[in-house]
Amino acid sequence: MLTTRRVAALSAGVLAWYAAAPESAWPAPGSVPLLDLVALRNPLGWLLIRAWFWLAPLAAGTVLAAMAVSAWDLWGPQGSRRSRKGRLPPHPFDPRAEELSVTLGELHHPVEPVESPAPEWLTIPARGLYTGTLIVGAVGSGKTSACMHPFARQAFGWQARDPRRRACGLILEVKGDFCFQVRDLLAGHGRAGDYLEIALDGQWAWNPLDDPDQDSYSLAYTVGSLINQLFGKSKEPFWQQAYTAFARNAVELFRLGRQPWFTMQDIYRLAISPDEFGRRLAAAEARIPAQWASGDAPRQEAAVATIDPGELAGGLGELQRWEWRPGRDGQLEAELGDGDAEALGTALGRPPDLRMPARAAPDDASGTPEERRLRRLRCEAVRRWFDDDWQQLDAKVRTSVVEGLSSFLQLFDQPEVADIFCPPPRGRERPGGPQALPPMGSLIEDGRVIALNLPAGENPALGRVLGVLLKQCWLQTLLRRPRAMADPANKGRSWRPAVFVCDEYHSFATVGGDDPCGDERAFALSRQSRLVPLLATQSLSSLRSAVGDREAWRTLLQALRTRVFLSLSDEFSAAEASKLCGQAEMLRPNYSFSESAGRAGVSLLSGRAGGSRGSLSASRSYSTRLEAKFKPRDFQELDNAQAIAQAYDGVRTLPALRLYLKPHYLPQDKSWFRQSEEGLL
Repeated sequence: MLTTRRVAALSAGVLAWYAAAPESAWPAPGSVPLLDLVALRNPLGWLLIRAWFWLAPLAAGTVLAAMAVSAWDLWGPQGSRRSRKGRLPPHPFDPRAEELSVTLGELHHPVEPVESPAPEWLTIPARGLYTGTLIVGAVGSGKTSACMHPFARQAFGWQARDPRRRACGLILEVKGDFCFQVRDLLAGHGRAGDYLEIALDGQWAWNPLDDPDQDSYSLAYTVGSLINQLFGKSKEPFWQQAYTAFARNAVELFRLGRQPWFTMQDIYRLAISPDEFGRRLAAAEARIPAQWASGDAPRQEAAVATIDPGELAGGLGELQRWEWRPGRDGQLEAELGDGDAEALGTALGRPPDLRMPARAAPDDASGTPEERRLRRLRCEAVRRWFDDDWQQLDAKVRTSVVEGLSSFLQLFDQPEVADIFCPPPRGRERPGGPQALPPMGSLIEDGRVIALNLPAGENPALGRVLGVLLKQCWLQTLLRRPRAMADPANKGRSWRPAVFVCDEYHSFATVGGDDPCGDERAFALSRQSRLVPLLATQSLSSLRSAVGDREAWRTLLQALRTRVFLSLSDEFSAAEASKLCGQAEMLRPNYSFSESAGRAGVSLLSGRAGGSRGSLSASRSYSTRLEAKFKPRDFQELDNAQAIAQAYDGVRTLPALRLYLKPHYLPQDKSWFRQSEEGLL
């Protein structure tokens, strides 16, 4: 087809030819009598004839040139048909911008894989990033190189020089190499000190239960729900309730101790030891006098009983309610509460040997009277559960509950795992060993980027368990942000974005259903917390298989408003992606043919129907109908670093369109089509 530029060039050439000899072509007056007669009788007609004299060659030349160029485009060599190539504008990402934004890729024709003469960039502002981004693509389609790495580089590079505003983050992956890429890109932005890596041979240790701001029930519920999510949810709710009840009271018991630092290993050992819970509870009751429950002042004197080690072995069942420790001259000592002296004498069969310690007050006499009263009430609540609930269960039921807990918690009793995830309290670390990770809240507000580097090739089960635990702890800490944001004391404070980057997300996905610990609830409530989820998975089938429930994956998908679909290899994912991208009205032709014959009959020779005279007619009509904007085949035939995106900018959902991604190892100023022609993709 002839372009406007070619027509304009041809017209300009004809005009230039006429301008070179303006009077030589038109007949001089008197040379053509007929023209002189027309000029005399009809001056207007004479002017029209003269105008047509000048315009006819121009019109004829334009038509002939258009026909020649069209014939060349239709039947000429294939290489002569060149599409117009537009220049890609500069990349719009600005690390010093006031608001965070991430550029996903370049835009050309929205539906057809055709290069545009005026390409643009697709950029998602902060308000759209807070609603989540999901990248779905088969193996080798470019999820990490064309999506995760470029997106993370922009997110962590924003305001990298401002320690008060730059983004904090959490990195989860299963291959082990993406963590190193994040470390290098942080170093490239001058943020090498913000990178903290948790690994079995790393320098940082993390206690999943180190969250003093979270109540005991929330911590226990996390353990109970995690067992269901990792090992399958039972049809009977009793078992999760039992796991949660035991873990919750174990957490309360440890928090009532002298040192409120406890780990998964401590809960595991407490669960598998039949008498350990009772011993610890008795010791806690001895340290917390009963008078505190009514608000009375703590007693000023506490008796210490002394026995021989042999007596403890002889009366093991009755004497274990007190916490015995080594004393003087090889004896054992224990502090007694009110009424304990008589009970100890009954257990020993003789009056106990008592003395008064140098300390006149109980171990737990710190804090205000109200705090002491609450500690005693909590201790009594644990005692009621232990005596009236736990001990009343059948021994087989208690064994089943303990076995369900130990099947999960025994992972943390392995020495190499305990060194990293069951560390000693801060300040008491083993010399030369890993250091305890600071509290999660301070890491987020200090702009640190935490990476869990446990490759699936080493221990896939452990990597999934710890990844889910770290994810839930980090997200729960973020969900406490809105309350702090509303505090008048924090008015005017800048709250940094929190970027959650998870490659192979199906390995860490948890969907709660009726459980409030699912990812879909965290993502739905975290927009105000300035959470930026950047998640990548191989297919929607992988996500559906990981969450277990047949339809729960849809609940998770609706919490992630921006979806980027790269090449998909399975039919289910391609069909669902086609549905998600919606339908559009298409104008489609309809054809009909009819044949008629006069004096119809059957030939005696051939046996076929026929007639003496016949007619054949054809008709064509057009109608609109709804069809998928992108068919499943379109998703399966995408090239590398090519995607179909359904983006949300925080205000409106953009129509599904073709997106051309920019791998991190290729220059950003070169179009995807040029890179494809050069074989760089």
